[in-house]
Amino acid sequence: MKRTIEIAMSNYENIIGSCAFTFEGKMAYATENMMIENDISMILEIWRTSGPSLIVKGIPFLVALAAKEGLVGINPDGAIGLVCGTGKGIWFVAAFITMDADKEGILRECVQSAKNLESSVSIFEF
Repeated sequence: MKRTIEIAMSNYENIIGSCAFTFEGKMAYATENMMIENDISMILEIWRTSGPSLIVKGIPFLVALAAKEGLVGINPDGAIGLVCGTGKGIWFVAAFITMDADKEGILRECVQSAKNLESSVSIFEF
């Protein structure tokens, strides 16, 4: 779990925090600045309903993309972005990113990381 997140973060220097959680909202791993367990249910709900905005760790985001495999939120003040990806909707990998980051590339990385978790980690462990 931790290794999957570390690999994703090492591939993009613009990832400033990352975490993995289940579709049930259980946090499996998070870097210190990505402890978002209180916001997971809202993230999943906004993603599912294609809501226009959300707040994570007290930071407002406008939803720029809410597709089957990914969610991208952009802070209106331009301070930070949020990228979240999934494979089959079982595991989710989310990242805080700098606004100048390659959002498309990081989204692909989050999706791939979630797919890797889906093939190697049981959700029943959490």
